[in-house]
Amino acid sequence: MHPSRLRKLLSTLIAGAALSALTTVAVAMPSAVTSPLQPIRIVSTPNPSVLPLLLAMARDPNLPVQLMPVGSGAGINDAFASQGAEGLLAMTWVAASEVTNGVVPDLKLVTVNFWRGFFELTPSANHIANLSDLTGKNLLLSGPVGSGRDSGPDILFKAMMKREGYDPSTYSENTVTINVGGSSLSVIRRVYPSGDFRVYYMPAMAAAKVLISQTVLDDGDGVTSNDQPASGSFMVDPAATGIVMNGTMQGLSLTKSIDVQQEFSGYRAWPANELPLGGLSLRASVLNDPSRAAEVQQVRMAYEKAASDLMAARGHPLVMLGLASAISQGITTYYQQYGLSLPAPVIAAAIRNGDLVYRTDTTVDSLMPDLVDFDTELLGSKPPESFYLPR
Repeated sequence: MHPSRLRKLLSTLIAGAALSALTTVAVAMPSAVTSPLQPIRIVSTPNPSVLPLLLAMARDPNLPVQLMPVGSGAGINDAFASQGAEGLLAMTWVAASEVTNGVVPDLKLVTVNFWRGFFELTPSANHIANLSDLTGKNLLLSGPVGSGRDSGPDILFKAMMKREGYDPSTYSENTVTINVGGSSLSVIRRVYPSGDFRVYYMPAMAAAKVLISQTVLDDGDGVTSNDQPASGSFMVDPAATGIVMNGTMQGLSLTKSIDVQQEFSGYRAWPANELPLGGLSLRASVLNDPSRAAEVQQVRMAYEKAASDLMAARGHPLVMLGLASAISQGITTYYQQYGLSLPAPVIAAAIRNGDLVYRTDTTVDSLMPDLVDFDTELLGSKPPESFYLPR
């Protein structure tokens, strides 16, 4: 599609979304909780698992939940250690690591709802088909806000390397300065000898600019003739879809060349194009307290209804954009403090094209033992069985 036509389409969709949102939801502000029930304090980075909660909160300002927005894994740890966090919306292996590392020993996985969303974005002209096509190339890896180094996506990338026969355990690092939209940014560059993958860690919005502009990246050796632009970016939806759309508007065709979900074959508890990527975990102190049962049930039902409604709206563009507008405003309300925004058309497109998938038709028990095996594959050690105990 010609860039001018795409811009016109986006403007039309945004206008339609605004109208639809007026009749679909009323967006709650952080201080709007007035429920007589004690709110569950749930911490989350701006990862895909939080999007249904933002929609649920927009629909019901009195939902007994307090979202504690953070920008990184360190923020998650601090929220549990000193701010009274009681729940977590995160990648399943990130939640499991909180138990394994002793940060939140009584954390228990309640639902797995985020099932599809990770891709390697590459310029279409490069004709990338698999990870081996990227050997010797510069790759970008991001957290939603921070650098992404040793984050949930980074753990997944290293597991994908291992699946493809490469050794992610040995690497070297150096710090380099790159140009991002006219500003200098200091980033860590990691080189894996196995496969010669050269990973630059930076926030998602910086990675988008670097990939689309095809900025030449310094490798730190002092020889500029050796420098090259990024050949790929390991990204999660809906950000991945937004980068593809932005690239189109700026004249660079990008494609989701590697479907990360399909790299992890051999599991039988879910389809080949999905993975148990993320969901809701709660502390046992909340789950085992009869006085908190009503709020747990109410929050869980509202969250799963929001996730289900997002999937049901795929064939109804104006309804979808109304729901996406509520989520987009929620991102602004809670995560703009970290410099993050997420336009409604991007959210809607990611869900509509089937690259961002939520499910509510499974239980933790029904995914066993594959779920344990998957988290073990990513973490390198088996999480405690207590994390997966049936409710």
